[in-house]
Amino acid sequence: MHTTWNFREEPSLPHRNRELFRKQSSGRCIPLLRKTTEKRGKKQMYLYLMRHGETFWNKKGLIQGSSDIELTPYGEELARDTRDGFEKDQIHFQRIYSSPYKRAVRTAEIIAEKQEADVQVDMRIREMCFGKYEGEKIKAVKEVDENIANCFHHPSLYMADETADSFQDLYDRIAAFLKDEIVPMEQDPSIENILVVCHGAVIRAFLTYLRKMPLDEFWSIHQPNCCVNRIRLENGIFTIEKENILYYDDPELLHRGVL
Repeated sequence: MHTTWNFREEPSLPHRNRELFRKQSSGRCIPLLRKTTEKRGKKQMYLYLMRHGETFWNKKGLIQGSSDIELTPYGEELARDTRDGFEKDQIHFQRIYSSPYKRAVRTAEIIAEKQEADVQVDMRIREMCFGKYEGEKIKAVKEVDENIANCFHHPSLYMADETADSFQDLYDRIAAFLKDEIVPMEQDPSIENILVVCHGAVIRAFLTYLRKMPLDEFWSIHQPNCCVNRIRLENGIFTIEKENILYYDDPELLHRGVL
């Protein structure tokens, strides 16, 4: 099993597409690309978005972002439970992608132990960088810093400085990943299931982007460690089928911090 890295340049979206995630929509299905008159087959492809296992900073309630924090032994156990769950459900991945951070790579490598696909690392699905706020306790820093409080409670008011990513930066990356990496694979008959192992904010960006949810609803989506979200891609249209699939039972972990 090998881990490969993708350092391709990250294209930005046209301005009109940059605003998509701010628009409200009650539906869950959107075409990522313009429809054409070309007739496609009825092949369905599934994209699985999985959050990494528990880390040492998750356990302490610290903001992680771009900080490269490793999994706890329990985090690896959660990944193994999920790996075994995929095997039991007979879910076989033809592609496995991971964020470059250790917590995601290790989670993906554990999943790949019972899969035939190698792990491919892609920079576009790395976690949102929180700059100077990383390493701080989430609850404590929100009480003393209005800007980071806005990040988690009123994201549309959050102003990222030069040390951090904006929400726009994050949406640009995941939209490019979907358009340039995932959508073309629908034309490959050998690919049925794709796993993307990444982070809490990244998965929220995927889900809110596909639903065209307002930015201020970003954190309303709960994503515990090692949760799995299944999305169907058919004829260029993404449909969110199921969220928060868990292959373990830990009520305490389900209600721990957001990052």
